[in-house]
Amino acid sequence: MAPSYLFKIVTVGSSAVGKTSIILRYTTGKFREYYAPTLGADFAIKQMEIDGTRVKLQIWDMGSQDFLGNVRAGYYQGARAVVYMYDVTRQSTFTDLEAWHEEVWAHVGNVVSVVVANKTDLTADRVVPTELGQQMAEKFSAEYVETSVKLNKGVEDVFTTVARRVLSRML
Repeated sequence: MAPSYLFKIVTVGSSAVGKTSIILRYTTGKFREYYAPTLGADFAIKQMEIDGTRVKLQIWDMGSQDFLGNVRAGYYQGARAVVYMYDVTRQSTFTDLEAWHEEVWAHVGNVVSVVVANKTDLTADRVVPTELGQQMAEKFSAEYVETSVKLNKGVEDVFTTVARRVLSRML
């Protein structure tokens, strides 16, 4: 049976925050230990069911390097949601969310969004507290989810939350 809906989701954030890893973990169940930067963009597909409605998620992994800004612009078209991701052990990745939010707004405006605090398994190295992440999510009118892609904690919650919110806007 074909899905009832197709939702394009873009995943943005600074380098090495876990964008590729969360997509890989969610769509294949696998985790890769090494870092390889995404050049341009890539995507993966995952089907799911939300409250009896079949949904196909097309999840885009956006390269984060500054020189890719013009390349990224074209990939935002048609996005229904955005995942803003940062690394709880690197303050700069959290601060960079403001610039990512500006870029997203310039291309797609007010879409469903979620702020994802990743690498929560690294508790001794954490520098961005939960409260700051929640405040940023509130500022973006977004949901907030904490994840450890490595331990596969919160990963499914991110995409279920996004899909449920997009679907509720449509119905």
